[in-house]
Amino acid sequence: MRTIMEILHFLGHVPTISSAFTLSADRSDLHNSYRRNRFPFTLRQAVFSPSACRTILTILIAVLGSVIVSFSFSGGATPAYGAEKPRMPSIGSGPYELYVFTDYFCGPCQALERELNITLRELMVRNSVKIMFIDLPLSRQTALYNRYFLYAAHAADSGRDILLARQELFALAGRDAAADEKKIVRLFKSRNITFKVYDLKPVHAELNRIIKQFKIRSTPTCVVKYSSTDIRTYRGVFEIRNGLAVLRAATARLK
Repeated sequence: MRTIMEILHFLGHVPTISSAFTLSADRSDLHNSYRRNRFPFTLRQAVFSPSACRTILTILIAVLGSVIVSFSFSGGATPAYGAEKPRMPSIGSGPYELYVFTDYFCGPCQALERELNITLRELMVRNSVKIMFIDLPLSRQTALYNRYFLYAAHAADSGRDILLARQELFALAGRDAAADEKKIVRLFKSRNITFKVYDLKPVHAELNRIIKQFKIRSTPTCVVKYSSTDIRTYRGVFEIRNGLAVLRAATARLK
């Protein structure tokens, strides 16, 4: 089982979705110079001069107007881009939640994938579990594979399409560790897997939040949320098999 501690040994830090999946943004200097405005009169003139009083009154009215306008707009509805939630890579629906944390280049993940894929298809058909996929960037190429998985999940018409994209990416990682972007695109086209390029920053931020929420440190890991007070974490092939067997039994009782 590959752990982040292994990465620490070589790299000296723990990668996160936000740091490994997003490109470094261009940074520009934001230094602004401010000019200090001085009133053309002294404190004594401000007290006794009628013209000075009129000047101060004009300034106060302008400031008050700006404040009123500011409050009027800030109290409105949230802009659409702030209200929209990122479309997460998930399949199925129901009262239970299953979070699958994997890495395409993790040996145990690859060994478990075929069996896991069968179980996930069964759970999806039962319509009692919402299944969410989170790739941990423990390997150098995981970011590239995750990018195209998210592109495919975004364009998918069904849960089966998402599972197919995931299955093909795992297969490619297993037989060609040096596969690049062109090979992934050719693979998708040959398998009729559609994908749509879009901004992944909001999705990566949410995936990173989920990783931190469940304190995930290794792959493969599965988290089953039966309720807000019953959350179970399974690590490694053996634990995951047993945990999913329990989940399957629980979904069977719901029918």
